[in-house]
Amino acid sequence: MQRKVQHAGTFYPRFANHLKSDIEEWTAGFPEPERKGRTIALIVPHAGYMYSGKCAAKGFHSISNEHIETFIILHPSHQGNSFDVSVSPFDSYETPLGDIMLDEELADYFSGFYPQTIHDGYHQREHSMEIQLPLIKQYFPQAKICPIMLGRQTPEVSEELATILYGLFMKNEKPIALVVSTDLSHYHPAAVANELDRVVQQHVLDLDADSLWADSLIDDCEACGIGGLMTALKMAKLFSAARSEIIEYTHSGRVSGNNSQVVGYLAARISV
Repeated sequence: MQRKVQHAGTFYPRFANHLKSDIEEWTAGFPEPERKGRTIALIVPHAGYMYSGKCAAKGFHSISNEHIETFIILHPSHQGNSFDVSVSPFDSYETPLGDIMLDEELADYFSGFYPQTIHDGYHQREHSMEIQLPLIKQYFPQAKICPIMLGRQTPEVSEELATILYGLFMKNEKPIALVVSTDLSHYHPAAVANELDRVVQQHVLDLDADSLWADSLIDDCEACGIGGLMTALKMAKLFSAARSEIIEYTHSGRVSGNNSQVVGYLAARISV
């Protein structure tokens, strides 16, 4: 069963030549990636490419020198949250740059922990996963994917998933990496957004999921994909020498010129 594109022409360009042109323009002059350990997670935004595409492209560009066979996409549900975790039911994914295949082995692995309990439409309509596909296809044309949607974004759900993921990394020989799909603060003045998003960045650098959650509860920071973000940070702490780096931070006001209500975007890398 193929997942057809839903958001081409709205969130990102519909045509391959326009997509490629945009991506090349965004990363022109950006330093060539250097090998600095093995990427286990890439944190990138999922807004419209007009606002966050450059940030996301820089994230993928920064790891494009690595050999990664499968990306596990951890992304939130914007359709509902009456479930914990759901594995995508599709076996191929249409993009303007060509189809991407499901890693069936990994999908079966995760389905053993999380049997499908939600309607396929949740996955079909979700933009936070789809927005990553053209960039994956551009930079890793042979890679497969395994999308995992998080409904209830809580520390308990993230703790369990992080343990499962760590076990997979430890026993799986093929090169895999997480893509964590999240935007940061929403609809604050730019100065406020910068402060809120600086808190998230520091917790990412510290690999501190617990403090990220605690600060989100008192409105000291925001991340709409906080479940996937906590999962990646909790998983990273299980490695003996994981480290993180900020690749890019920006917000929508720097494109729109409207700094009264902005959305924050982060690209960051966790490696071992």
